[in-house]
Amino acid sequence: MVNRYNRLLLPIFYFIEYTIVSVAFFIAFRWRFDQASSLSGQYLSLFWIYSIFWLISSLIGKTYLEQQAHNLRWHLRRLGIAELLFIGAVFIYLVASKSQYISRHFLLIFFPLEIFLVIVWHVCRRQIMVSYRSKGRNYKSVIIIGDMDRITGFSIWAEDNPVYGYRVDKSICYDSTETDYALRLKEELKISKYEELIVLTGGSFGVLLENQIQQIIDQAENYGLRVMIAPSYMKSYSQRIEIDNLNGQTVLSVRSEPLQYLHNRLFKRLFDFLLSTIIFLLFYWWFHLIVGLFIKLSSPGPIIFKQKRVGINDRTFWCYKFRSMRFTDSKKNVAENGFDSLTDANDGRVTWIGKLLRKTNLDELPQFINVFLGNMSVVGPRPHMLGEDLEIRKKVPKYRIRQFVKPGITGWAAMNGLRGGTTNIDLMKKRTEYDIWYIENWTFELDLKIVWKTIWEMATFRIPNAY
Repeated sequence: MVNRYNRLLLPIFYFIEYTIVSVAFFIAFRWRFDQASSLSGQYLSLFWIYSIFWLISSLIGKTYLEQQAHNLRWHLRRLGIAELLFIGAVFIYLVASKSQYISRHFLLIFFPLEIFLVIVWHVCRRQIMVSYRSKGRNYKSVIIIGDMDRITGFSIWAEDNPVYGYRVDKSICYDSTETDYALRLKEELKISKYEELIVLTGGSFGVLLENQIQQIIDQAENYGLRVMIAPSYMKSYSQRIEIDNLNGQTVLSVRSEPLQYLHNRLFKRLFDFLLSTIIFLLFYWWFHLIVGLFIKLSSPGPIIFKQKRVGINDRTFWCYKFRSMRFTDSKKNVAENGFDSLTDANDGRVTWIGKLLRKTNLDELPQFINVFLGNMSVVGPRPHMLGEDLEIRKKVPKYRIRQFVKPGITGWAAMNGLRGGTTNIDLMKKRTEYDIWYIENWTFELDLKIVWKTIWEMATFRIPNAY
């Protein structure tokens, strides 16, 4: 049973991880110093300090919070939080204590080794639990109330995925002749023992259940069951639902948005400001002069082409690009109001320098001006022209969710090959799905991953749909 796991296996696993961290410390010490050296003095004190920091960070990071319904990625994310807390605490301690005699070489060995060994251990621990649960152990005995179709679907899922450790021992199906499900549940709980109640709302069961849900919860909790409610209408929304309180009433936010929190927005803005400043100081000022000369030689017109685009919260802004096409009198009107015709691979309007700029995505470089000014971010959904945006929002469901965050020079959809103009609505729907996923799953590490891959694709001329 799950209680046996919490009482026995979880402390054992926890002790194994502590042993792994300790072994990493001793290996790093022996690697850095003489093999005959013994751990003493300042390094012995440091070992005990590290042990305390590791214990606290793992508790705060909840690396051993047992959440059976979460996958390995979720557990590794918790581990990443704990590691950041651990390493940060260590460096703060070293600075505060002025421990100038601690070898930097030792730290460079210890931290990577510790992180590697702990990640390997967590993967192995996960596989141990997969094997353990596949044999019918460490399960949660659950009773389900709901519509027949939803009960059947959940039961099949639980049977096909033993790794999550749920076993459906009893189900109470909707019956048009039944009037009191709380009483029926009470009668069942008198006979048998369960650990959790799962209420699958929706379907023909939904309206009747609405009036009885509180009584059902009360009955389950009176018998010591944990209760989970799974509304059918939430299936198509984010898997990271957030719960809040509104005027004393529990409410669900159907989408998790990390960038709603001020500290995340400030962190992202700081990254945007620093990167755009570095680009200007080290690269942009001389690149603009060289490229500007080639643009002028290729065709008459301005070096920078500006166009109104749609940004965060439906606000418009001037988006800057290196001009890559021949300039005409109609361009000014298109830039301010229009829906310019989309560029294809053999578009005759593109100049020779424009083709090179588009191939490497360097035509977007002036958008760091937008980033510096704050109406764009380095990473985010790509902004569309006014007319294009108005057309797309009529045809693509949930398209305007993209505008919950600032548009970006590059983004998750672009990194996955969904970039450039398109009249293909199915492709635009796919792009919107990727943008929404980014909004719901934003992390600073994800931004760094997208930036790095974009730079690599630019350097290797592998940017898809670059024309």
